Amino acid sequence: FSQILKKMSFSRALVLPQSVFASAMDKKSTAPRGKVMATSADKVYDLNYYLKGALAGGICCAVTHGALCPVDVVKTRIQLDPATYNRGLIGGFKQVIAAEGAGGLLTGLGPTVVGYFIQGWFKFGGVEFFKVQFAKNLGDQKAWDNKTAIYLASSAMAEFIADIFLCPLEATRIRLVSQPTFATGLISGAAKLMS
Repeated sequence: FSQILKKMSFSRALVLPQSVFASAMDKKSTAPRGKVMATSADKVYDLNYYLKGALAGGICCAVTHGALCPVDVVKTRIQLDPATYNRGLIGGFKQVIAAEGAGGLLTGLGPTVVGYFIQGWFKFGGVEFFKVQFAKNLGDQKAWDNKTAIYLASSAMAEFIADIFLCPLEATRIRLVSQPTFATGLISGAAKLMS
């Protein structure tokens, strides 16, 4: 099992440190069934490892949330003014385009992309950091025995921190979508909210 993880580098972000999974799944292991033995000291969990996870998370969150910005604009308009935007999602797209042009569907794109890049950075970088720290502090066997709790605690802690950084940018996005004349974009909108 540990050899598979080494070959599939993308899997590393999804699991605890490799040594934690050494024997429980490996049929060739000399460890007693259900026990875990460290097999590799070559995996380094250094700053570069965490930065890679953070950067990948930031890019992925920015791209996916940015791509859905038009849907979010229409959804927010439907929520804020259901009397006007009462023709469903496709009808809402048509209404926004008719009233503001196609660019109206990109209202709030700046805060969305920046905010979710930051949120993804802290979420995915943070979950890797917390996961590895828990595993190091507990030791291989205890980490294996408590892997679900480690996943849950790591993701909850990382998400909590990430959302604190997201909130001001999300507030800016909502204000730009709900009140298009409020500001022209991220910088002017954030500056107005801060004052």
